[in-house]
Amino acid sequence: MQNRDTSIPAHCELDQLPIDHALLDARKRAFDEFGYVVIEDALDAATIETLLGAIEAIRPAMADHPHRNKSEGGLNVRPVIDKHPAFRRLLMHPTTFPTVVRLLNHYSIQLIQSNLIEAEPSAARRLTGWHSDGGIPAITVNRIRAFGSLKVGYFLRDLSAADEMGALMVVPGSHRMQGGPPFPSGARDPVGATPMKVHAGSAVIFHQGIWHAAAPNRSRQTRVALYYGYGYRVFRPVDYQRMPDHVLNGASPVERQLLGETVTHQGYYVPTDADVPLRTWFTKHFGQADVGQLERVGDVALDH
Repeated sequence: MQNRDTSIPAHCELDQLPIDHALLDARKRAFDEFGYVVIEDALDAATIETLLGAIEAIRPAMADHPHRNKSEGGLNVRPVIDKHPAFRRLLMHPTTFPTVVRLLNHYSIQLIQSNLIEAEPSAARRLTGWHSDGGIPAITVNRIRAFGSLKVGYFLRDLSAADEMGALMVVPGSHRMQGGPPFPSGARDPVGATPMKVHAGSAVIFHQGIWHAAAPNRSRQTRVALYYGYGYRVFRPVDYQRMPDHVLNGASPVERQLLGETVTHQGYYVPTDADVPLRTWFTKHFGQADVGQLERVGDVALDH
């Protein structure tokens, strides 16, 4: 077991996260319409350098690690949050976490995946083809992907100079299309495909149902990105069963919730306040969340 990481922020810092309701509401409207929002300067230069240093620090150990996915060069590691303390500091990053909570609009959420992915220059192929997220089988309503999760993509190198730098591509509004966007005959990209030409340090938060891919990387640099997925706790995590003890030790109650821990045995499905300590902060800033009918279950006097 590794020593406690004292760099993990304390629970009291949750109340120090900036809450700009007008900004969050504007991001929610854009997210609902287009399926994504861009947060420029989500990471400052010092944080970018720290994260790039952490990637180099873990690179030797990832050569034959079972969590490394096969790819043509570069790292593709999931989960990554447990591989270095620097990655754990993004769990509740102040520039993105309030937006994540506002978009999911609930307190019963957790981290469902974390992925480091590098796209090296290649004239032959792109790293990732077109798809939407959600697993197998997909949960759809009238052939539209149901909303259960989102991803935050942090981009550590500048991708603003050209279309084909390995950047994330999306089809705006495709999360609302039955069956996804159309592909013209013989085209490699669907109608409306748009590269996210962002600067280093930008974050893109996108709906699980939006169609997305990696652009070809015909530049001279490797695209480096970190993706953190968040979703409702009624769904299983994508890339872990339980976080290792060295990640959980020293974490605050809210962080333990976000890392998948529960207190009661039904804590994922019918959570108590102890299972979801994020509820206090959520209620303070966003009001009461929908709980369906489950809180009405229980003993009811006959004379009622």
